[in-house]
Amino acid sequence: MTKSNFYFFLTLILSLNFIYSQRPNTKKVAIPYLQFPSNPLNKNIEKYISKVVNYSTIFQIPNTGLNLKGYERVTSIGESDLEIKFVINNASFTSKPFKAKYKKKVNDSTYVEAIGGRFTVEATVNFSEYVRDLKNNKLLISNEGINISNQFTSDLIKDYGSAVKQHNNNRESIAIRIFNENAIEGLRRFKSDLNSKFGFPLNFYYIAFARGRGKKFDYSDLERSFENIERITEIIKNAFAGPNPPRYGNYNEGMKNELFSKLEDTIKILNNSIKEYVPKKKKTKISDKIIDHLYINLATAYFLNGELNKASETLKGVKINKGEIKAASQFNTKIEDVAKRLKLQ
Repeated sequence: MTKSNFYFFLTLILSLNFIYSQRPNTKKVAIPYLQFPSNPLNKNIEKYISKVVNYSTIFQIPNTGLNLKGYERVTSIGESDLEIKFVINNASFTSKPFKAKYKKKVNDSTYVEAIGGRFTVEATVNFSEYVRDLKNNKLLISNEGINISNQFTSDLIKDYGSAVKQHNNNRESIAIRIFNENAIEGLRRFKSDLNSKFGFPLNFYYIAFARGRGKKFDYSDLERSFENIERITEIIKNAFAGPNPPRYGNYNEGMKNELFSKLEDTIKILNNSIKEYVPKKKKTKISDKIIDHLYINLATAYFLNGELNKASETLKGVKINKGEIKAASQFNTKIEDVAKRLKLQ
């Protein structure tokens, strides 16, 4: 066999393996789940009032975004059981232009050292966070004097005098933009912490679902299980649609029946597919390339069905591919967190 024939033959073998080996054909799905609080509020807490207080006169921020999921928001302190408050104490900034060296082009082959300029603006927002249980007279959160700072650095300006002029003309507007970004980031962090500790948010966890690929084998069952999962996620999202859905979702009987039916079908399909697994064989419907995905997918179906122990046990079957082993470990950590939170209720 000549060298050229050898490489042709090798390429042909690799191509045939590619054609006939079974591939997972995965697609990520955002799996919704209700996260329970890590620090449950007293059972007599039902309504809350939230507000943003801004003592800074430099910039303004709207009183939005502080929603405690699973509770009713009211507008009067007199009818509320819980008070949530985000206070902007002050905002400040510093700025300066400075000289910056750069290579100035004279011609295609010649550069000389020249002096231009840049300028920086560093802006800081100082804020405090409070949560008070009005019903039971308890201060649940009191975080004072938190700072968030960020800095803007301009692009190179080839004339230092122009850099000074741009600095003087733009520093205040840049600082106000950073103030708003810092305040919004502070609100985002507070809202996340608030709902992690006390709320019932609908969160999402991304899982890659395998559908199989290739004409040699029939993967219509895996395609159906994937379609089931997509429909399940749609039903759950619809149950929590709107600005203030019920704590455990707004399900009607039709939604519940379809949800349980799709989950039951998915679990059956995935269990049967796992039974078809043939280790270390390429020309088979369920091979080493897809089996780990199927275990993760089955664990996801158990997770959605509230069978957390079964979900964790199923993930122990993931043993072959490094990427899926890592994904299974991360998913199991999420399952353990959900189980831990459930026990606290």
